Amino acid sequence: MRRRIAAAELGWSSCVGTVVMGALGKTVVLLLVAATAVVCTPFVNDLAPGQEWPARNSVRQPNFGESQTEAVQEEFSTDDPTSEITDDAVIIGKAIQPKTDIQRVDYSGAQIWKVSTEKSGSRAVISRLRRRNLISTWGGNQYSIDILVKSDFVRNVTRVFERENIQYEVVILDLQKNINDENPPLDENELGLQDRRGHRMTWKQYHRLEDIHGFLDYLAKTYPSIATVTTIGKSHEGRDLKVIRLSDGKPTNKAVFIDGGIHAREWISPATVTYFINQFAENFDVESDDIKNIDWYFLPVVNPDGYEYTHTVDRLWRKNRKPYLGTRQCTGTDLNRNFG
Repeated sequence: MRRRIAAAELGWSSCVGTVVMGALGKTVVLLLVAATAVVCTPFVNDLAPGQEWPARNSVRQPNFGESQTEAVQEEFSTDDPTSEITDDAVIIGKAIQPKTDIQRVDYSGAQIWKVSTEKSGSRAVISRLRRRNLISTWGGNQYSIDILVKSDFVRNVTRVFERENIQYEVVILDLQKNINDENPPLDENELGLQDRRGHRMTWKQYHRLEDIHGFLDYLAKTYPSIATVTTIGKSHEGRDLKVIRLSDGKPTNKAVFIDGGIHAREWISPATVTYFINQFAENFDVESDDIKNIDWYFLPVVNPDGYEYTHTVDRLWRKNRKPYLGTRQCTGTDLNRNFG
């Protein structure tokens, strides 16, 4: 019986995934190592400035056009140390109206801070600021929390921390600048690669879905004896889910399935999967029997709609783009939390 082993979603900074084939004479260890991007992707349920930021580990991700008015609902006690300083900011937030057209989310002026939580009560202050929709929390440990401070509210949050004597460090001064620097456009020489080699993949930048799928098709045409590309389905918005199979076709082969790009904003994941596809395809003839005795299945982008959305609208989008209707429209499902 063929056994499939699926490698989990590739990590955000550096991860090592191990795939072990117990039935083989030798143990095959596949190391998937992803280099840290300029703007890392450990973002947990983080949306654009002007939207509600759910609690850590919340599945909910509001609509792109959702206003702060809907998010600011918590009542604070009179001794809340954040109220006096941030009331004006909340009023500003209430004045922001939802956008009916989809525009690229701009993180200009938004900052990333590392906030010490060693002082008693600091976590409560951070929680109140988050619920007032002035910051989002990205994660942390027992000693500190990383937060995103929205551009309009940097002054207010600074005053709160100074008043409460909460220590913090500005890690990223302008988030949008880091996003821009993360993925510079290809120069003319690199754009000419498609004409000379048949594909544009360089692994020097993060490529769009069209380039990734074009690369898979190129391999199938160049190495027809080992490479086969199959469309296994469509996304909600109608994009292909393309899988490439690398195999010498022996009926005794085991099977390994590797996917990437479950979380839309984790661009390093499809980049890593396509890198391994390229290494396997280009060097299949000289690989060991441990590699050749496996049918390799790769799905580089599990979430093509979300992946494209991070390139065109919101760099920090996490989920897919399927809308759900409830008391209000909510777009997107976290595919990594929906396994039966």
